[in-house]
Amino acid sequence: MGMSVMTVVMKALAGVLVGILMGNGAVYLFNRMPAKWFADYGEEPCEELLNQDGQRLKSYPWKFVFSMLFAAIAVYGFARDWRYAIAVLCILWILLEIAVGDQKYRIISDELVILLAVSSIGMARYVNGWKDMLMGALAGFLIMGFGALIGRMAYHKPAVGGGDIKLFAAVGLTGGLYGMFAVFILTALLSAGHLVYRIARRTARKGQAVPMAPYVFVSALIYFLFLHDYMGIWLQTWI
Repeated sequence: MGMSVMTVVMKALAGVLVGILMGNGAVYLFNRMPAKWFADYGEEPCEELLNQDGQRLKSYPWKFVFSMLFAAIAVYGFARDWRYAIAVLCILWILLEIAVGDQKYRIISDELVILLAVSSIGMARYVNGWKDMLMGALAGFLIMGFGALIGRMAYHKPAVGGGDIKLFAAVGLTGGLYGMFAVFILTALLSAGHLVYRIARRTARKGQAVPMAPYVFVSALIYFLFLHDYMGIWLQTWI
């Protein structure tokens, strides 16, 4: 019994430490990423990106907020399966950086998307093999690509950015086919719910571009922490 309690305490302490390091690291590294990562193709980085004396993302309160978030994820994950928790923490950390960049600059960095795709290596044992991961990536690319085509035909302007298409391909690679569909559905529900809220508050503007990556981050967090073990069973039951 003593050993069991000690193990729980050690895992909890390790989770808190990992969370603090990841939360602080998220702010520190975001502020020091190359400016060109957040500039569109053929464009020069804006003054805010080039001003390295300032902070793109303020230390307070974000170091505290991110540290608490990752500490909670780590403590919860380490209590269940520390290997899975580490893989998920890496994915969510990269997605958070992508989400912050999309929120602030309306850019999804190709370099961060590539890093997210590489992080899928840690999830290989938790999906149905590499074939499933590749199918997830292909499905994410095709679904978002089709959405971009329909949006352009309907509105005569880009409705889905190329960065969003690449992001969902990388998400499909990390979560496999079921994971990609889960994150896609959750993203659609969260973004729709937020739109209804903004309409009710009269803060929504016609034609206003809304970054998708923050919704993807929250959706991925929900999926990997709470739905991953059940999604395949549910989809097989429905299908």
